[in-house]
Amino acid sequence: MKLGYVGVGSMGGALATRLCSSHQVDVFDLSATAVAKLEAEGAKGLPSARDVGAANDIVFICLQTSDQVRKAIFGENGIAAGMKPGGMIVDQTTGDAFQTRAMAAELEAMGIDLIDVPVSGGPQYAIAGTIALMAGGSDAQFARIKPVLETISPNIFHCGPVGSGHVMKVTNNLLAASQRLLTFEVVALAVKNGLNPKTVVEAMLKGSGRNYVLDVTFQRHILPGKLHQGFTLGLMHKDVKLATKLAADSEVPLLIGGLVDEYYGAIINDLGADAEVNMALRYIEDAAGAHVCPEGASADPDA
Repeated sequence: MKLGYVGVGSMGGALATRLCSSHQVDVFDLSATAVAKLEAEGAKGLPSARDVGAANDIVFICLQTSDQVRKAIFGENGIAAGMKPGGMIVDQTTGDAFQTRAMAAELEAMGIDLIDVPVSGGPQYAIAGTIALMAGGSDAQFARIKPVLETISPNIFHCGPVGSGHVMKVTNNLLAASQRLLTFEVVALAVKNGLNPKTVVEAMLKGSGRNYVLDVTFQRHILPGKLHQGFTLGLMHKDVKLATKLAADSEVPLLIGGLVDEYYGAIINDLGADAEVNMALRYIEDAAGAHVCPEGASADPDA
């Protein structure tokens, strides 16, 4: 079984690195630097997505949007132009379930399978081999890809037919995005009223408010003053918008989710879409008149 990977940036690169530990992997990315990093892990860089499709039975892809995925698959030098019937494309992008299903139908007519397997946990968990994998595809498709996915992480969930992985991912990310802002607000409230942020986090981790933001974001990033977590406000807002679009397309009211969407929009208007996601705490600190981050805290990844 020959494997390829298209889109080896921060997340795709981490996932492809896991695959390289047990497979020969052909890779393509618009960034020569990203490809070089994977070549150092034993991968082979190829000139185009089409070349990766032509050379492999299964091609993974991880980009920022479903529109980019469509271009990478169906474009002039896309994966589908090179892939033979019987091939499989594994979409690890955080994408739009409705677009994914449409692409799967187009590829099915070409004799190519598409399965969506987005991930949750961040690049550090991908590298560690503990990231969550959320798969959408038929039972037969899932059975085919599962042994390969197990080389990335044992935490694999078959969520249902194609598109179900993306449904799982965007609903998870809406919950995570909501928890982040609410947790930032609540800790700022406590600090404004005289509490030490470290004490607040330690107490809440033993109480009913415990969540990922307290357990990971605060303990590993906020309290030590290293705000960089490898994710931007713009990407978080994109994921929230995917969830609110899913709700609209499914005719499901999403009142709190809608407010979270607007909240991220307001923060981005102030800080910019490229700002590190934890800089949202700076926005909340300014509004509250409270200082949660230690003096000298930085979002610089090299700090």
